Formats: sequence, structure tokens, C-alpha cells
Amino acid sequence: MSDGFRGSRTGLVLKRTGLAVIAAVLIWQILAVNLSDYFVEDASYGNPEALQTALWWDQRHPVALAQLGADAIRQEQPAAALALLRAAIASNPADARPQMDVAALYAADDEVEQGDRLATAANTLMPVQYAAQLDLALYWSAREDVEQAVQHLAIALVGGRGRLREAYFPQLLAVAAQEQSRSALLPITENPTIYPWWEAFFRYAARDAQDVATVTALVDMREASAQVPLSARERDLYIGRLRKDDLIAEAYLYWVNGLVKEDLQYLGYLFDGGFEREIVNKTGFEWRAYPPRNSGIRITSGDTYGTEGDTALRASFSGKRIRFRHLSQNLYLDQGTYVLTGRVRPDNLKARRGLQWRVDCNAGASGTLGNSDTFAGTGDWRAFAFDITVPAGCIGQVLSLMSVGARDVDHEIEGTLWMDALRIERKR
Repeated sequence: MSDGFRGSRTGLVLKRTGLAVIAAVLIWQILAVNLSDYFVEDASYGNPEALQTALWWDQRHPVALAQLGADAIRQEQPAAALALLRAAIASNPADARPQMDVAALYAADDEVEQGDRLATAANTLMPVQYAAQLDLALYWSAREDVEQAVQHLAIALVGGRGRLREAYFPQLLAVAAQEQSRSALLPITENPTIYPWWEAFFRYAARDAQDVATVTALVDMREASAQVPLSARERDLYIGRLRKDDLIAEAYLYWVNGLVKEDLQYLGYLFDGGFEREIVNKTGFEWRAYPPRNSGIRITSGDTYGTEGDTALRASFSGKRIRFRHLSQNLYLDQGTYVLTGRVRPDNLKARRGLQWRVDCNAGASGTLGNSDTFAGTGDWRAFAFDITVPAGCIGQVLSLMSVGARDVDHEIEGTLWMDALRIERKR
């Protein structure tokens, strides 16, 4: 056997041995990475000791280092935390969260310039990632920089969902409640369309703000927007809050000022008594129709003979036993006596006690202020009328169509009732 052959064979053996070693190293590295990832995940399920095991397999695992660093912060071990977090950053410089933890350590140690620099760098790394943005919001809040805190929280809530949003709505509301900090919300109120959580927050504010003035301030900021006008939903929520606080006059005036030109023709003590408009179920001073699901009750505007205008109200019932009071309109009537007139046509309407219109006081006082006679059977269009007496202290009222009777069987209704040409006029 020639020396050349022996040399080539030896080289082949060495090459194969080298490849085997490389393969073994790669397999070990893959195994170590997978096992370290496994133990990091195990730690997230309540086994903190697993983080140390993860580092045994991979001493540079960035997540394990970052989590141990965060744990050290909570245990008030800043030196240990700083070492672990710096190692996490070195292992994965693209992860902003350990940088934010280091920034917080710097700020807590009055090294605010270094902290601010790291916070700015972290934002550059993860400008939209919700967890990082939430950390930034908390950092700037601790630094008492409300504008930056709100800015980052707004971005964080875009990526967050459900409970995360609800958890931080109180903080945003607290900002809105303070005149000196409210301007921090201006970038949001100017164009809330890029913040899909805004409507939910405004609904929360309208419901839970301690002072209606806070909600009014938010409305004013939204109305000042040159980009996105105040939405119909925001307007409705605001009116609902004014009504909740018994600010009925303010609610009514705000509602009137928001009517479009085409709707002004239907304005009076009663709005759209001819049922020419679609019923939209808002909280203002318009018709609301909200029969229960699967009740067999339908309330619509429709064509029929003998109407004034193009349409009349059609309320149809399937015979189910339901205490009906699901068509109403809020009113704003001063103290005094009024008369409500209208036209009615029952169509094979079967009801033991029938249906009637009733006006009740629902703000400032309580009690029934007037009611019509009852409607049932079959007949042609006829006129009806009844008086409404509003006493002092009754600052808001509601007109409702309802079934009559004390027993459940009285509310078993079948057939159709047509209504048209309702008007309220003040008696002289």
C-alpha cells in the first residue's frame, strides 16, 4: 500500500472524526438550548428554581438572566440585579425589557440621565411592543413625566387586550380628572382612531368619573380636534352621563345642538311623533325601542293607510306573556300642564287589559304624571288625548308605551298596534 493511499485514508478518518465531533457539539448545543428554554417556560408556571436550572444548561440564556434580574429587584438586591440584567442585555441586545429594568435601577439611584438614555434606547428597540411600552409608561410615571407616561401607555394599550386595558383605565381617568395633567391626553383626543381602545375608555370615563366635569373636559378636547370629529357614540355616552347626574337641561340642550338639519323639523316637546325617522336607541331625547330577545315583539316604522306623513309606528306581538314597556322617549318638560294627542289603530290586538301610553317623572322626583286610555281589539284610526301635569321638582320625564295589568296573564298580547301623529302641547 502506497504512502499516498495511507495519507488519504488517514485524512478521511480525521475528517470523519472532526465531523463527528462537530455534530456532537451541535447536538449538545441544541439539547442545551432546548432544555434551557424548557426550564424557563417551567419557571413561568410557578417554579422559580427552574431559572437556575436553565442557566446551568445555558449560562447566557437572556430570558432566564432577565427574569432573575427582575426577581433580584423585587428582593431589593440592586447589585445582583444589575449584574444579571447586564448579562441579559449582552446576550440579547435587542430585548428592551431588561434595559428598562436597568433604567429603573439607575433612576432609583438618582442616576436619571443614564436611566433616561436607556429608556429612550429601549423605546427605539421596541416602539410598539406592548410589554415594553408598558414598562416605559411605568418608568416615566415614576419620573413624574406625565406626558411621556401617557404616550407610552396609549401605545401599550393598543397591543393589550381586555383586562390589561381595564387595569390602566383608572390611571388615564386620573390624568383626565386633573386640570394640570389633562393636556397629556391631547395627542390621543386629537386622533383617537389610531387608539382602538379609546371608545372603551370614554365609556368607562362617562360611567365612572367622579365628577361630570371630567367627562365634559374630555368632550371639549374631542370637539377641538381638527382631524376626527366627536363621534355619535361619544355624544350619546356624554348625554347619558349628564342624565345620570340629573343635569337634564344640559343634556337636552347638548342633544338639540347635535341634531342634524334634517332632524330639526321633528323637534318639539315630543321628538318625531310621526315616527318618520329610524329608531336608533340612543340615550338622548329620541325614541327607544328595545324588546327582549326571543320575545316575539317587533317595533318598526311602516307604511299603512291613513297615516300622517309617510310612515307610522307598528308594534306587533306574538302572544308571549311579557310585561311590555319597551318603547319610550325621554322628555324635558317644565313645570305645568300639557296635553298629549295622537292617533291609534289596533289591528286584531288581543290583550286582557290592553296597552296604554304613560308619562312618569324620572329625574328629580317620581310618580305618574298622566296616562292614556287603553288600546285593544280591532278598529279604524281614531284620535286620543290625555293630560300631563308636571309638578315642581320633576326635571325630567319619560313617555312609555306599556301593557296594563297586575297579573301575568294580563300581559299575554297578540296582534298589532299602529300609532301616528303624537304631539305634546302646553295648555294655556
